[in-house]
Amino acid sequence: MNLRNLVPALALAVVAAAPAMAADAAPAVSFAGWSDNILTFHDDDTKDDPATDKKESAGSLRFTSVASLKAMWKVTDKLTAKVNLWFNPDNAVVDMREGYFAWSINDSVTWSMGKYIDHIGWISAEPTGLYTINNSLIGYLQTYGNDVLGTSIAVAPKDSPLSGSFHVTNGYYTASDALNGPTSAGRENTALGFGLDLIYELPDKKGNVNLEFAYDMGSAGNAGTTTAGVPPVTTITGIGGDVFLVGLNATITPVKPLLIGAEIQYMTVGEGKTATGAKIVNSDSTRTQGLLLVNYALEGASIPMSISGEVQYVTIDTNTADNETRLGLQAALLTNPLGSTNFGLNFEVGYFDETHINGAATNADLKGLNLAVEGLVTF
Repeated sequence: MNLRNLVPALALAVVAAAPAMAADAAPAVSFAGWSDNILTFHDDDTKDDPATDKKESAGSLRFTSVASLKAMWKVTDKLTAKVNLWFNPDNAVVDMREGYFAWSINDSVTWSMGKYIDHIGWISAEPTGLYTINNSLIGYLQTYGNDVLGTSIAVAPKDSPLSGSFHVTNGYYTASDALNGPTSAGRENTALGFGLDLIYELPDKKGNVNLEFAYDMGSAGNAGTTTAGVPPVTTITGIGGDVFLVGLNATITPVKPLLIGAEIQYMTVGEGKTATGAKIVNSDSTRTQGLLLVNYALEGASIPMSISGEVQYVTIDTNTADNETRLGLQAALLTNPLGSTNFGLNFEVGYFDETHINGAATNADLKGLNLAVEGLVTF
């Protein structure tokens, strides 16, 4: 369950449900979106390369910008649809992150099919659901998987604190499986992904507990042969190993200004095979990770604001060297200087310490500092 719209200082405006309409009426369409604009200073302990004139050891100062435009429409009282387009300067084309329909079969059961952001993880895939600015060590597009193409059945009984969804997808851990086209290299033609998301709402609206699973029958990530390096380069000529993830997260609001978020996940990757079917020794791995975040809204401040502190820790065992570890510490101040929840001016300082990156035992440790200023606009 990816966190959505829970930042006290900034939340995407909720789009009101379209009114009921006659069967022959035109679908009611609404739009929403955001523009996320960040200035980041990044400095780590990278050493200068004597073969170049560039000062690789110097910190970097860079601007980034990403935007999203969403269209939601109510086709009938039972059927809705959504398209979510992302605009990123890194890509020459518009990225369709979501494009699906949702059919309310009855008051408790909804069937969906299309492309969507998967159910894995506590950290939001969109900046409007984040408490921090810089990329997460454990979040989206890493252990959280990729956007998926598939179908799901969601069950949410009206008077029950329990709800859940079951997913069948092209896969979770090979990015090309979220694209139209043939099965990606490194996967069997019938290899699919299966997911389960279970949510328990705490009494008195004090939060929720979320248990989730994802199983991918094959991922191309460890198929074929690997050339040593940092990072190592894999040439896909075989079949990737399967991937299994189990995660538990919770969101708790014991008192109104305070929110606590926590997550722990465990993932295993099976051994890949070469083009001749032989197992690729030591291509399997395990990963354990967790986070703890505390957000506190400063009530009574002249400018609406909240402060957040987060710690994240990851350990990865690749069977080839000492475990890779990643530690991240972040503190953020989220503000609405214009008094509008549609504009956030946010500030962050973060520290990271990573060892044995990509399983390398030497010359692969990195630690440093991130500073960021963000202007986030929603409509």
